[in-house]
Amino acid sequence: MKKLIQLPAEFDYGLLLQALRDYKKPRDKIRGLIRDKDIIRVKKGLYVLGRDYNKPYNKFVLANLIYGPSYITGQTALAFWNMIPERVELIISMTTKRKKQFETPVGKFSYLYCPKTAFSIGVQLEDAGDQKKILIASPEKALCDITAAQTHISTRNEMKEFLELMRLDFSVYKNLDFSLLEEIKAGYHRQSIKLLLHCLKDSYV
Repeated sequence: MKKLIQLPAEFDYGLLLQALRDYKKPRDKIRGLIRDKDIIRVKKGLYVLGRDYNKPYNKFVLANLIYGPSYITGQTALAFWNMIPERVELIISMTTKRKKQFETPVGKFSYLYCPKTAFSIGVQLEDAGDQKKILIASPEKALCDITAAQTHISTRNEMKEFLELMRLDFSVYKNLDFSLLEEIKAGYHRQSIKLLLHCLKDSYV
């Protein structure tokens, strides 16, 4: 359908209605487009174009749109920064709202809670290609977000074991911004992040 090709790969209900403004019953048309897989409904009010339009959607862009305010973090962000060898299928984000998980036709999106005092520290607006931008945690923030969830860690040895299990790439690891890490620690007020900074300083400073 020619009208749809003008849309970006990811679009909301408002943009879709605008593209279908010449139809007498746009809602009926939308149902037909979903049925024929011309468009895919990610969640209420959010869609992507079907494969035939050759406009691949970006899961990171969708992660920012599905549930907000939010930013991409955790292992997803570490993989984005090439800090871990694994490819991460689950898209992990942080939000100031209650934690939530979305199972969609285009993948799984997990949103974890971050306190407001720490939420905006170390979050960057990065280029996602095709003139799109995403909100994503810096390497320092992603590492702290993961560590904040490790409430069982109470000693430096446990933290060192945890860091070894993560298999972080040393070349990126050694270039962490410790002033930013201190700022994130102050925003979080978590014992696990204090232990993280102690271990990082012992090993890499």
